[in-house]
Amino acid sequence: MEIKHILAILVVIMLSGCAAEVQEQPEETVTPEVTPPVEEQPPVEPEGPVEGEEPEAVGGAADVQVLRGGFDPEELTVNVGTVVTWKNMDDRVHIIMIIGGERSPRLEEGDIFEYEFEEAGTYTIMDSVFGFKGTAIVE
Repeated sequence: MEIKHILAILVVIMLSGCAAEVQEQPEETVTPEVTPPVEEQPPVEPEGPVEGEEPEAVGGAADVQVLRGGFDPEELTVNVGTVVTWKNMDDRVHIIMIIGGERSPRLEEGDIFEYEFEEAGTYTIMDSVFGFKGTAIVE
C-alpha cells in the first residue's frame, strides 16, 4: 500500500472522529423541582371559656386537633374517666406523648389517638416529633 493511501485513511478516521464529537447532544440540564410554599392553616378559634373565666370541666369525651403549630385547644379541663381524642389535622406525622403516661403510635394525617384519664391531676401533653406542648387538667 502506498503512503498516500495510508495518509488518506488516517485523515478519514480523524475526520470521522471529529464529526462524531460534533454530533453529540449536549447534556440535558435538570431543573430542580420546586415545591410550592405550604399554605399556613388559618387560625382556629379554640372552643372554651372566655378570657378570665375558669375552663369548664367536660365529661365523657373531648377532642383535640393536632395542627402544624400546636394543639387546639392547648389546655383542656376534663373529668376523671374522660376519653380524650387527638386527631392529626396536619399533613406531617405526629407522635403524642402524655408525660408519665402513654405514647401514641405515628399519627399520619387523619389518624387519631385516644387516652382515658383515670386519675385527677395536671398532665403535660407533648408532640414528641415537633416538641410543642399542651395541658390536660383532670378533675
